[in-house]
Amino acid sequence: MGKISVLAPQVANMIAAGEVVERPASVVKELLENALDAGADAVTVEIRQGGITYIRVTDNGGGMEPEDAPTAFLRHATSKIRGERDLESIHTLGFRGEALAAIASVSRVDLFTKTRSAPLGLHLALEGGEIIEQEETGCPDGTTIVIKDLFFNTPARMKFLKKDSTEASYVEQAAEQVALAHPGLTLKFIKDGKEGLYTPGDGNMMSVLYAIYGGSFTKELLTLHGGAREAEVMGFVTKPTFSRPNRSMQQFFVNGRPVRSRLLGAAVEQAYQGHLTSGRFPACFLSLKVPAGAVDVNVHPAKLEVKFAREREVFSAIYQVVRSALEGDGVLLQVPQEQEEEPPVPKQPYRPSLKPLFQQPQEEKEQPQLRLDHSHAAIRPSYAPPAPEREEQGSGRAFAPKRNQGEKNSWKSRSFTLNPEENGARRLLFQDGPDLVQGVASQGSAPEGETAKTPVSSPVQQPVLPVEDKDPQSPLKKANAIRVVGEVFSTYILVEGEGEMMLIDKHAAHERMIYNRLERTAEGTSPQVLLTPETVNLSRREKEALLGEGELLRKAGFEVEDFGDGAVILRQVPMYLEKEDAGFVLSDLAEKILSHRKDRTQLYEELLESIACKAAVKAGTFTDDKEREEFARKVIGDPRIRSCPHGRPVIVHLTKREIEKMFKRVL
Repeated sequence: MGKISVLAPQVANMIAAGEVVERPASVVKELLENALDAGADAVTVEIRQGGITYIRVTDNGGGMEPEDAPTAFLRHATSKIRGERDLESIHTLGFRGEALAAIASVSRVDLFTKTRSAPLGLHLALEGGEIIEQEETGCPDGTTIVIKDLFFNTPARMKFLKKDSTEASYVEQAAEQVALAHPGLTLKFIKDGKEGLYTPGDGNMMSVLYAIYGGSFTKELLTLHGGAREAEVMGFVTKPTFSRPNRSMQQFFVNGRPVRSRLLGAAVEQAYQGHLTSGRFPACFLSLKVPAGAVDVNVHPAKLEVKFAREREVFSAIYQVVRSALEGDGVLLQVPQEQEEEPPVPKQPYRPSLKPLFQQPQEEKEQPQLRLDHSHAAIRPSYAPPAPEREEQGSGRAFAPKRNQGEKNSWKSRSFTLNPEENGARRLLFQDGPDLVQGVASQGSAPEGETAKTPVSSPVQQPVLPVEDKDPQSPLKKANAIRVVGEVFSTYILVEGEGEMMLIDKHAAHERMIYNRLERTAEGTSPQVLLTPETVNLSRREKEALLGEGELLRKAGFEVEDFGDGAVILRQVPMYLEKEDAGFVLSDLAEKILSHRKDRTQLYEELLESIACKAAVKAGTFTDDKEREEFARKVIGDPRIRSCPHGRPVIVHLTKREIEKMFKRVL
């Protein structure tokens, strides 16, 4: 008996559903495309429980004739193409005739459709792809499709779906993409009885962007319009001053079809090259029009990818249009080539520096005795100036930090302890330009007569000499035996040890130091209140994701509130973080939440990593000799500082013998 047989139509439809219908968002995408192909200019999408139990899509298109409606649910039944020549020039969004058959095979469907000339409409009820009821009915012009109990007969597919809120966010994203691709469409999205999105359908993509992201975001956009002979480009990109930590807000549309394309993304990012820092990306919403015969839309089961006949021409068109828009706005600066290769070293240290970790003399008349603090107990953010010294009168308690005998009066403390219990009651005030940032200890109160406006320095835990260690290979012994030779590229500290040379990556080491302290703080990171709140622009989905993780944000030191549209207002940030970097950290966290691939513990750890990375000294930052030496001793003397939180090494070793081999001194 032969082993090969033809699959039953029902089984074939369910296999096709695996390609076309991945989740409720896939259903909504296919039904919206069918509505647009039917000539609709107004569509309402309603879902319940993430679209798993209920999806309703209503359009005002042409509707279907009574004899066509049952045929539409057969596999490969379509009105879009007739023969093979039609595949060479596809003008419609759908053309394969698989969507309705695949959807009906894994759900319960109710169809109501009516043409404008017909007195009555038609109602079809299907279950598992089989028609169980067909009757005439009264209904408005156009088509309404109701999908119930998605994957009711394929429980194996159900277990791969996410929670309702997650699936709902995917559906909303699919609706947003269709609205952006067709700004002339009036689209209403209703989620669990509440209206979530409404686009006016005035034909202007900016109106859709305003409805999705809000006015504060659209102010950062530049308009594009231009192109080559057979590639017309329209849309918007963000200014170089407004960037993103990921590519989640890069959307491309080819002939009205939302697509994913590395080619188009590379062209946009190439136009921004040299004008965005590493790890930052522009947001863009680009609509590309090309001849139907110059693009193949049949290369992906869900039609999410396309192939261009003239890729070089398309790439060049997008690159030139984006570049011209940036230059026309006057924000694109030409950077000399030699400056990119070797940036000049500033004469004076500038922020951010390593000063949050170490004490720094103001006037250098006599070198204080160098001591190594292995407790990592003292730290202060880079934006906090040294608190002026003050001695309390008549209370018998000293507010000025104690000094060693060898230290001069010019020595100012730049350290404080994050744990209020270590130093008792205190009040810390930091001035950052026009904004006053307050951090108040929870215990005790200011002395009598003291006002909140007077900056008062906190008691400082004195660094201690390392405990004598008889092990010659211990980190403390190695730290005491090193000689700091210098620094290369304002990034790597060059250190000579016993029989070896070491290179220390300042940023990676500083990042690990900050992360270790954040991780050891049991109740979460110490926050600082912003007297001038900061507004952070996000997408609607990102904002909802963040506001749903209030406990995690509070533990990390953030206080975030809804500010309308696609924005949140930031009233409190972690102590180490500059408020200018807070928006980058939050948008990165929102993208990780939306990916739904990590639990809360992983999210919190990665949030601490982002805070530490932004707060750490950056590569290329100049540091002076004394600061550099103390930093190197602290890194080498602490075995916990051997890699950054992302896994990159902190120290690279090169032994004397390895160097001698390079110079052929030894074999």
